[in-house]
Amino acid sequence: MLTRCAALALALIMPAGDAAVGGWQEARSTTADVALRAARWLDPVSGQIHGPSVILVVGNRITKIVPLTEFDQRSAKSLIDLGSATVLPGLIDAHVHLQIGGRPGANAAAVLRAGFTTVVDLGATSDVVLRLRDAITAGSAEGPRILAAGRWVGTKNGVCEFGGIGVEGGAERFRARVRENVAAGADLTKVCVSGWAAEAFAHPETYEIADAALTAVVAESRRLDRIVIAHAISLGGVKAAVRAGVNGLAHAAYLDGTTATALRDKGVFLIPTLASLLSTTQGPAASALQDSVAAAHRGGVQLVFGTDGGVLPHGQNAREFVAMIEAGVPANDAIRAATVNAAEALGLANELGEIGTGKIADLIAIDGNPLSDPRALSRVTFVMQQGRVVVQPR
Repeated sequence: MLTRCAALALALIMPAGDAAVGGWQEARSTTADVALRAARWLDPVSGQIHGPSVILVVGNRITKIVPLTEFDQRSAKSLIDLGSATVLPGLIDAHVHLQIGGRPGANAAAVLRAGFTTVVDLGATSDVVLRLRDAITAGSAEGPRILAAGRWVGTKNGVCEFGGIGVEGGAERFRARVRENVAAGADLTKVCVSGWAAEAFAHPETYEIADAALTAVVAESRRLDRIVIAHAISLGGVKAAVRAGVNGLAHAAYLDGTTATALRDKGVFLIPTLASLLSTTQGPAASALQDSVAAAHRGGVQLVFGTDGGVLPHGQNAREFVAMIEAGVPANDAIRAATVNAAEALGLANELGEIGTGKIADLIAIDGNPLSDPRALSRVTFVMQQGRVVVQPR
């Protein structure tokens, strides 16, 4: 069964009359709508950069990838020459807050133009992001594909207490918040377990939510077919989140070997958000976060790209690639985190995260080789979302 995340995103992807979930309709015409001529493109699955090629698009799907020497220009209605740029799949940021750091609509447009064609909004004070998601789906606003958690689910006066939205009371009140969010249209749940890095480093076993409340949040979300991503940075908070059965962690966390192994074995993914965290965390606490992410990666924990966008300025999302690489994550694995890993974690691997026949035509081009120069991922020269050009090549 598809999770709500996957089902919603597929609804955003597929226009009326398209194939059933997980399927793909063959193009009715041998003539592509658009041909993208690229000097090179990166396959994040293998880490291989392919030479001069043409990517053919019909509607919102990639229909074929051919070597440039085999391309017949008559096979496409239009040709876009991307010059010497490198083409990648549209990027996925699994941790943003579009309500923070400016007007939500402007923030969404900035993120899309930075090459992030899908985002996960992990908390707001109202349903403003849910309504923005709907406007983007309807074509009345510009922005990435959005999966949204609605209001934060956290303890009264806790780390996610914004504008009086913290939950006061026992487990049933937390269950009620999950139901309220889902009724408003939330695609997933964000639950707040521990404090921020300085506190988590100083007091490793401390976390703020009651175990019964955390268990209730996960159980109610699962009953309603929503995944749960937890703000849990302290070791104790991570252990509690894993016991409760969350699907992912919203930030880098302080892990010991046993807990990292538990994350791997239970399939709990980790969203590092290092660029954001390290902007407010210094000294041993910062180094320990970097070491923890590197150790988790070496130990087989699935890393999923995310920035805490809004804390990190919207449109500067690619700074996280540099932060991950500086922490010890290889360049292609950092790119995988924003493509194939994120698509898999969100149940969208059949549609997004790769450049391949039948995949959604979410494609970007950047100035440079991201495997040798990760800052090239900030130099976006072209964006296509679902077969529609958002940023013209430059």
